[in-house]
Order: sequence, then C-alpha cells, then structure tokens
Amino acid sequence: MWFENTRTFIFNLSILNILLLAKHVVTTPGKFEEISVKHPIHLVIPLPNDDDFSNGKNPFLFSSHKVKPLADLALERVYREGILPNNSVNLIYRDSKLSDAIGPNVAVEQLLKKQIDCIIGYAYGYALAPVARMSPYWKDGIPIITPIGLTMSLDDKKEYQLMTRINSPYKVVASAVSTLFKTYQWKRHIFMFHHAKSPTIAVGECFLLMASLQHPLRQIQEMQHNFFTFNEDSSANITLEERHKQFKEYLVQSSRMANA
Repeated sequence: MWFENTRTFIFNLSILNILLLAKHVVTTPGKFEEISVKHPIHLVIPLPNDDDFSNGKNPFLFSSHKVKPLADLALERVYREGILPNNSVNLIYRDSKLSDAIGPNVAVEQLLKKQIDCIIGYAYGYALAPVARMSPYWKDGIPIITPIGLTMSLDDKKEYQLMTRINSPYKVVASAVSTLFKTYQWKRHIFMFHHAKSPTIAVGECFLLMASLQHPLRQIQEMQHNFFTFNEDSSANITLEERHKQFKEYLVQSSRMANA
C-alpha cells in the first residue's frame, strides 16, 4: 500500500512543480501570452475514476479521486503565494476509462476545444503511448508528465519527444541488476514472475519489467526458455496446495537450469 501511496504523492508533487514553473501559455501557434484569467493554463488530467486493478490495466492503482485532493491543495498554494493569478489555472479531470481508444480520444477532444496546454496522467500504458507520439505536433507541442510508461519500449526520445516520466524507468533497474551480475560474476539466471493472460491486455507490468531486464542479461550470457510465469490473481482458480506444487516444480527446474 505504501508503494502506491508514494507514487500518488510523487504524481501530485509533479502537478505542483508544473504550476510553480508555469508563467506563459500558448494562445495560438507561435504566440505566447502571460498566464492570466483571460489566458488560463489548461492542465488535462486523464485518469480513471476508479482505482481498480482491472486485470493489469491500472498496475499502480491511480485514479482521479486520489489525485484531486492534493492537486487542489497545490493549486491553493500557487494562488496563496501569488505565483499565478487567481482563477488562471484550469485543472481538467477526464475519465480515461482505462481504454486505449477513449484515453487518447480525451486528449483529442481537449485539443479541439483549445483547452489543453499540458497533460498530466494516464494510468494505462496503451492509452499513453499514442498520445505521447502525437503530442509534439499539437499546437507548439503539448508536454506530457506521466507516472507510468516505464518500459524500455518508450525510451526513444525521438519518438516520445515531450514525455517526461516522473518515476524511474525500468532501464534504471536493468542497469542496476546488470551491474550486480558483473560485480559478482553471475551468469545464469531465471525469470519467475506474475503474468495473467487476458484477452483485454497484451502483457502486464511484470512482463514489461522482465523484458527490460532480459536485454542486458542476455549480453552477459544467452539463455533460452529461462522463465516461469504464474497467476497470483484470485481469478486463477488455483488452490493453495496446487500453488505450492507449482512453485516447487518451478524451483526444481530452475535449479537444474542454473547447474547445467
């Protein structure tokens, strides 16, 4: 629980930092105006209304009702300290519904309304990715601040030019693990992780993290078929005895592969 709360806190802190740094807003392409009641800054926050895990679509359990109270406090501070004029910031909460169709369309709708200067949010990676690819070409460029999108597939800054991830991407974890292997001269490795197959989502966050680890470790030693997956969700319909048997078999096979 503390892990999710920490991520939510960092997310809200990023909203405050944006407000502290904001001074000008694009009114028409190539034209900047000082932020005011007449020319407010529109911060679009696309998040689901519900913080349900939703079969892995919302791995960090973000939701608008978690973010809104702290975002409102940040806005109050900005007004109280005179950083921006009162009523010059428009926080726009939109329900992304954890959908890779509705989520991107939320940003498009705001663009058509001319009420979007920055996007802060998304909880579902497949909704984030297309928006992050297109946002540099909207107006003079729409920056995206997001707590997700940590996989290596979103590392390319030429493709995702204006996306900033406020949490450490998985390449940082991969670098740390790779250094650990080299320091202790470890070579053989086994991946064991949660992976719930679902028709509604291609792969989960655990799979994406393991995929990011796989690349540097393969450079140390190439290994094939060195992974085991399990489903920790209650929907897996597996008894505790069956779970113990499954893990025992995985550990036996892992030991054989490590000593081969």
